[in-house]
Order: sequence, then C-alpha cells, then structure tokens
Amino acid sequence: MLSGGGNLGALQVGMLRALAERHVVPDLVLGCSVGALNGVAFAAEPELSGVRRLEALWLSITSDSLMPSSWLPATFQLARKGESLHGNEGLVETINRILEVQRFEELTVPFQCVATDLDSATESWFDEGELLPALLASAALPAVYPVVHIDGRRYMDGAIVNDIPLSRAVALGARRIYVLHVGQSGRPRGEIKRPLDAAVIAYWIARQSRLARDLSAVPRNTEVLVLPPGERPQIRYDDFSHTQELMTHGYLSTSRYLDARVGHHRALPGEHDLGESA
Repeated sequence: MLSGGGNLGALQVGMLRALAERHVVPDLVLGCSVGALNGVAFAAEPELSGVRRLEALWLSITSDSLMPSSWLPATFQLARKGESLHGNEGLVETINRILEVQRFEELTVPFQCVATDLDSATESWFDEGELLPALLASAALPAVYPVVHIDGRRYMDGAIVNDIPLSRAVALGARRIYVLHVGQSGRPRGEIKRPLDAAVIAYWIARQSRLARDLSAVPRNTEVLVLPPGERPQIRYDDFSHTQELMTHGYLSTSRYLDARVGHHRALPGEHDLGESA
C-alpha cells in the first residue's frame, strides 16, 4: 500500500527495492497519488528488475518536465484565473513512460488506485479499464494540476480523502499489509512563522489522525507493517534534485527495519508495528 507524497515518492522506490531484495511479492497493490504511479509500476513487474526500471525513470524526472516554471512570482500564479498552476501534459508523459501495459487487467499483480470524486466528496477506487485516466485522477494535486474528467464525473488527488488507504486493504481482506508512506516520521516543527507552517501542521494532524483511526480498526488477525521513511531533506514540492538521496534513505531505512524484525514474516497476528525512523 503506497501513500501520496509528490516528489517524496522517491522514498517509496527505495522501499520497494528493500522489499524486492527480500522476495516480498504482493498479492495486491494499492496506491494513492504518486503512490499510484509507483504502485502500478511494481504491479506490472513486482521484482528487482521492475524496481531498477522505476529508479531510472525517477532519476530522469526534472521539475520542468512535470511542472514547467513560470516567470510570474508564486503569489501572482496563485491569484491568476484558471483551475491549476500547470497543465498535466508533463504528468501524462511521465505516466506513459511508467506504463508497460494500458489496462488494469493486463498487470501482473492486481492493482487499485484512489481518487477524490468532487461531485460526491467521497473516495473513488479504480480497478478496471484504462490505467492512464485513473492514474491522472489519483495524482491530480489540487491547484497544481487540473481536475480530471472521467465518464462525466470530476476527480482530484486521492490524498484529499484517503492518503494512506489502510482501510481499503482491510476491507479487501488483506492479512499482511506493508505500508509505504512518505510523510514526516515525527511531528513537524510546532512554531508557526508563516501561513504555510500552519497548513503543514494541519495536514500532519489530519493525516496522522486518519492513520491512527484506521490502525485501531484493523482486525487482530491482520498484521500491519508501516515502513519508516527515514530522515530526509526538507524540500519544495517541485524540487526533484534530491531523488537519489531520497531513494537511498528509503532503501536503508526500510532495510534496517525489516532486518531488525527477526522472523518478521512469521510475526504474530494482530501486531501493528509503526516502526521508528532510522
């Protein structure tokens, strides 16, 4: 299960390498936003060769390839008319480079991704048909990318309603769940010096509260392993210059966590391990 997180999704690539090296092969992959993009790649080729391909793709991504820069100051960009700062042409191109097949039914491992249905204000899951529009909808970051229209309905980023979709995995009957999240491993800085600080703290509280509720509702015969994202640099949402560093952090942190769990594959049912950041 792979969460959203934008450019921090590079952490998940390192996590996937750690899992693949330990021969963890999923029966089902769930993804949200950037986690949907990484997840569909792993669902197509759930082994080291697939991870290597994903690593190469991430290393080729630049800020301008996904979010073309503008000569306008950020405050003017946010105030100008239009539903988003950027078009999604670069995102479409990136998704097409990820995809080895075109439909959900053609993937090696079953895969589902979540998006937010604007008309019903609910989460909506895609598990059949064409992959591209579903992935675009799941990754349509508010204000950054435009709303995606599918069959007469409007969709935005799945992270709005279910960024870490643990509840979906439980509802589908999963008995061991590996959670690849990329959020902050601890509480963000408490001081509020600018509006963005308040927004980050509010988002962290909402995200952690949802995860805590979902964890408390997990059946006792279900094991949840929340992989630690590890220490990472504080970077802007559109900065893709730290990809290698992030992948390495994700790999080392997850490797240490898994190796420290002696016989983690034989853990007792009902064990919910949040894992500490390495």
